Amino acid sequence: MAGRDDDRTPFAPSGTIALLTDFGLADPYVGQMKAVLLARFPAARIVDLAHGVPPQNVRVGAFFLAHASRTFAPGTVHVAVVDPGVGSARRLLAAVEEGQLYLAPDNGLLPAALGPRARYVELDPDRCSLPARSRTFHGRDVFAPAAAALASGTPLDALARPLASAPVPGAAVRATRRPDGAVEAEVLFADHYGNLVLSAEPGDLGGEPAAWRAEARGRSVAFAGTYADVRSGEACALVDSFGSIELAVRDGSAAAELGLGRGDPVVFRRNPC
Repeated sequence: MAGRDDDRTPFAPSGTIALLTDFGLADPYVGQMKAVLLARFPAARIVDLAHGVPPQNVRVGAFFLAHASRTFAPGTVHVAVVDPGVGSARRLLAAVEEGQLYLAPDNGLLPAALGPRARYVELDPDRCSLPARSRTFHGRDVFAPAAAALASGTPLDALARPLASAPVPGAAVRATRRPDGAVEAEVLFADHYGNLVLSAEPGDLGGEPAAWRAEARGRSVAFAGTYADVRSGEACALVDSFGSIELAVRDGSAAAELGLGRGDPVVFRRNPC
């Protein structure tokens, strides 16, 4: 899929491998992936980006990867395993963008997380898997050995082949403008604190979020600069560290207080003049 406008920044491995999964930490899956990585590349520097992606939620996985990968240096290998279709005929992708390498199933995660200039190839499982691979745990048996090889210097061309057709497109994570001028977003996820991260950014509100209010389940919530700008127990909307808009409750949980969860709508309307 290489083309004239593709990102040609070369990938030169640094030895860092970042893991993003929906495996959680109650089961041994993450530990098994790390065991394979370290058995094949003992000098690897492994970063647990997140393992709490909601199960099978490719959109949230893409959101995490898109925002967090900006903090990693070139040479990082990212392994993003949110894989509802594991064991099916879906392809396994590798992509290079701005000197970083990304491995993930072909289910829309990478196109949603990366820019249009990313270069894609298809991993060949026969060239990078453990000798006996499970059909239900490609994170351990395919992606981990591939990441270890690539992070330790194996050329990508040795493990991959050209992509015969474009990757599965990613699902858009964005707000929409309604005919009445309101902006409608949705709750993407609730973080550890109960803050509700939305599919809206300041640009969706014309770069002036303070001129708007959020409405959900009959509640109207004003914008604040930060959590400390409101009273304890008070709800607010703010621009968070992702650069997205979130709903929060100071010293509390917006998810519990507002009764909202993943997929619920939130509407933004301009404040009265």
